[in-house]
Amino acid sequence: MAEEILINYSLNKDMLAKHNDQCVLIRLDIEPGPDLQSQADMACDICLVLDASSSMDEPFSDRIPNMTKRQGVMQAAKAILPQLSPQDKVSIIFYDSRAHHIATGLSADQRNRIEQHIDALSLHRGGTNFESALRMVKQILPNWLNNNKRVLFLTDGNANAGNPANVATLIDELTGQGVVLDCLGVGKDFNFTYMRRLSGPSNGFTELLETPEKAQNLFQNLLLNTQRTIAQRVFLNLIFPPEIRDIEVYQQFPEMRYFEPKPGHDQYSRLELNIGTLRRDRRNIYLLKTNLDAPSQGNNRQIVDARLDYDIPALNLAAQRTASTVFVNFTDQAQPPERDTSIDDLYYEAELTKLFGRFVDVKDTDWRQGAALLQEMIQRANALGDTERLTLYQQALAKLQQDKQLSNDDLNRIGQSSSHSTQQLNADLTPPSSQRVVQDY
Repeated sequence: MAEEILINYSLNKDMLAKHNDQCVLIRLDIEPGPDLQSQADMACDICLVLDASSSMDEPFSDRIPNMTKRQGVMQAAKAILPQLSPQDKVSIIFYDSRAHHIATGLSADQRNRIEQHIDALSLHRGGTNFESALRMVKQILPNWLNNNKRVLFLTDGNANAGNPANVATLIDELTGQGVVLDCLGVGKDFNFTYMRRLSGPSNGFTELLETPEKAQNLFQNLLLNTQRTIAQRVFLNLIFPPEIRDIEVYQQFPEMRYFEPKPGHDQYSRLELNIGTLRRDRRNIYLLKTNLDAPSQGNNRQIVDARLDYDIPALNLAAQRTASTVFVNFTDQAQPPERDTSIDDLYYEAELTKLFGRFVDVKDTDWRQGAALLQEMIQRANALGDTERLTLYQQALAKLQQDKQLSNDDLNRIGQSSSHSTQQLNADLTPPSSQRVVQDY
């Protein structure tokens, strides 16, 4: 078999003028090879971990006062049932002040039973204990039979029971066993920034469910993500030589994230990213920004070694590896080099997630610095011609300048906007006619 997974790269400037302190942007595309793209969907274990706390009886949103958050979540959870394959399994955990084991490993032909279990969410009330919920996931995990494992963790607020310090450890343990954790939220008290930290180790999704329709669509798409997973335990290692500096690394798709490599004792900067899984019909897109000087000899310079490690259970392949080395060329010619402005646009968009992270760090202690960061985000959105983000950031800036603070709901909307990539069509590998008719997010 040819290489199962490919690492392709392109640069915004493939030919640099031969002088020092040059900036270059690199786009890395990680994608299944043609043979993997044609593989059938894989069976999966989906675990619904649903908040059953008393606050779930509040309205779904101000715009939807006639449906509670509890009702909307139950409706969304049931929406995945028609999409289950015969080999897929569903487990259910509710949690309030403690976790409740509802079911493990139910199959698609037990749809009525699954729906009855989901309906039982209406019987539970209490606090919000993330730790207990995740411990229950860990306890039932040995009973999951399929290689593809995904947890849909839904809450409407912050934990107020259990030990929050243990949550990160539990997530790391689940991630180490190949579980992908998606963090989903309803209501104004959902803490988008914190939940992004929880979904980060497994490279899961973080979503604020603004309408019941969006909730249904999201649940269906997360099931589709799991069924179309072809590679697991996927890790991307990036190694930058000492002469490469001012390094920034972004995941552009599936969800925008910012990473900062750390220099080692040998002055090489390194970063290991847990990609988690890879879909057979999608590419993962990464963006690297670096500064470098022209080589004293020769006409090219190495920027980064990219190494990918992964398993492909469907082919009984474990500990596989592919690698790619990125070089940039230099020239003595005075004519300006050609430039790929699409990669520049990727960087402008990717930077939004870094700027938002810095904004969150300073917003409570220095609102003026927070306002300055929002101004930068406005400039990026304006450069991209993204009117939706531009309006959102402008409204947030005006409110911050007036009130010296933003509500949690404001922060959630800004955070979600700054973590969503516009690159979905760029990431698709399967022609639209062959895709399931579900609106992707």
